[in-house]
Amino acid sequence: MIVGSGYRKHGFDAHSGKILRKEDMSYWMNKEERTDPRGIALGLAAEVEEVEPDFFDLLPTVSEVWIQNPDCRIYMTEKTVRLFQSNRVLLRGAYDTAAEKLARGYHLRFLHLDVELASVGDYFEHGNDLITLCFRDGGSAYIHQDSRCQGISAGNTGGGELSFDLPDDFYLTMKPSEIADMCWARCRKEMLSNGKLSAFMKKAKNKKGFLLDFTES
Repeated sequence: MIVGSGYRKHGFDAHSGKILRKEDMSYWMNKEERTDPRGIALGLAAEVEEVEPDFFDLLPTVSEVWIQNPDCRIYMTEKTVRLFQSNRVLLRGAYDTAAEKLARGYHLRFLHLDVELASVGDYFEHGNDLITLCFRDGGSAYIHQDSRCQGISAGNTGGGELSFDLPDDFYLTMKPSEIADMCWARCRKEMLSNGKLSAFMKKAKNKKGFLLDFTES
């Protein structure tokens, strides 16, 4: 298993293996990054199926865990439960997966992972436009648009990156078509035809949000 510096924020990303073990943190044991007082975010890639019991003893300031695999097993020992609850750890994942179940079962907070809504075009030809629904830790939502192409700045071809905020209750007050109309025209048809945005908004309505706080349950 490879554990490297996290790209999202201060923390780590674990990938290229099925089981995350304490020994995988050996490189970081004597480094300040492991105990960053600002809080550690640990990202678990889609291929990670299990986290060894007591692994989080090595991350005393853990504040977020991103869980890509819907069935990832995190063994919640008594020490891990106390640590997560004391640090008010935020678990990020998809609805009805291991992340939400852990948050609900151990009175933690859950925030949905970012959702790719559309990917249009060919990176190696005329470029690829990617639309993603993103969520900040505080519970606000925004659309991120990214135009990628090979060998030339996307900005020189009318692309680049662009983001805009959505109302916190967008899943209640807006239609998928209204959000699609706000995005790059090239992606509108794909956003509406693949059903990802519509399905997420329906689920968010049923769940009563995308940031779910079970700490008082």
